Amino acid sequence: MASGLRVRMYRIGFGDFFLLSVPSAPGVSHILIDCGVHAKDLGSMRAAVTQMAKDCGNRLALVIMTHRHADHISGFGSCADIFAQIEVERVWMPWFENPGDQKAVAFQASLVAMAGHLGRQFQARLAAKPDPEAEQLLSMAENITGGLGLAGIAANQKALNVLHGGFKGSQPAHDYYKAGDVPTLPPGLAAAGFAAEILGPPIDDALIGQMTNKNQQYLAGVTEGDDQPEKLKPFANAFRGKRDDYGDKAFEPYGYDRMMRMLEGAQPDVLAAQAEAADKTLNNQSLVILFSFGGKNLLFAGDAQWGNWENFLYGGAYGTPGHTQLTAKAQDILGKIDFYKVGHHGSANATPKDAVKAMRIGCVGMCSTQEHAYNEVPRAPLLDALRQRMNDQLARSDQVAAGADAPANPDAGALPKAFSAPAHELFIDYAF
Repeated sequence: MASGLRVRMYRIGFGDFFLLSVPSAPGVSHILIDCGVHAKDLGSMRAAVTQMAKDCGNRLALVIMTHRHADHISGFGSCADIFAQIEVERVWMPWFENPGDQKAVAFQASLVAMAGHLGRQFQARLAAKPDPEAEQLLSMAENITGGLGLAGIAANQKALNVLHGGFKGSQPAHDYYKAGDVPTLPPGLAAAGFAAEILGPPIDDALIGQMTNKNQQYLAGVTEGDDQPEKLKPFANAFRGKRDDYGDKAFEPYGYDRMMRMLEGAQPDVLAAQAEAADKTLNNQSLVILFSFGGKNLLFAGDAQWGNWENFLYGGAYGTPGHTQLTAKAQDILGKIDFYKVGHHGSANATPKDAVKAMRIGCVGMCSTQEHAYNEVPRAPLLDALRQRMNDQLARSDQVAAGADAPANPDAGALPKAFSAPAHELFIDYAF
């Protein structure tokens, strides 16, 4: 039986932009879940935000920012003038964004500062010569900052400013959630019988730091390297020496210890590891939310990585006593889901095998993605596993055009029959 619930996925490139429309009295209430693009920007963001504003009548019951990566928030900054005409009742963010939590504020500031430092080093490397690896690492760093915009203000900060105070009229209430919190819904959504449960992120630092579990990834053979890259050796052993071979004067003006720290910090493999770790740390901050309405259950996982999933799936660090199997709650949730927003654009490290195996056969999914933005994203073995679970009802954002200059991706296949594209471009709908 149709419930009138609708999920709309916009095509903007490598980024997430979803609008959830819920029947309520006296009309329809709308929930915006992320609004950003970074790599492979198709130039359709403004058209998509304009379309969204029209569809919701310049009124959003709820805005959800899963995490502060540019590919999830850049649209708030680039389309600040449009959002300034939209009324918003509430805004949800992960607990890391709580300005009253000094630990969270310091952590985010440190992460942004590190990303800025890494970005400058990758830019210097690219200025010296073309370097595809450095280009991708620079993209990772700038996904954290958004890069510098007008007046030297980081683009992501501009987007955050809009989220915190850039909507029309009286500013919305802001909530900062962690796994297990009971969220506050706008009155219209609550009265309509709409419900939400916060499944992530955890608050445990150890879990936030858990980025990867290769045994839970859908890998394509030997293309994935070890978690820690091998140290580069730019010189043959014949040119290597020991500390004792040189006097103190050789290390002036910094001294041996500081000079070694500077050299270690500038090695390309160390910089790469730092950029990847910073990128994944932000992903692991993602809000993970289960929505329920009219007997239908929808799971939006943001870009959650292993530690975030680990908390939801096993109730704690996997492999420790009491945390070796899926909890009864996780099994129940996944066994009843009707819709899954594919985590992290279909990358290998954001939808664990155990989660896929527990999903209800016949559920449907949407994956907002764009090929050739990052290595092997979307990951074909993961999408194949999801399609099998979903009876081939998995939509990709690149299955529709984003204007004349961005046609549908022929390699993505045809849009599955469960979905529709009313305008034949820009967005894909799924109606319950």
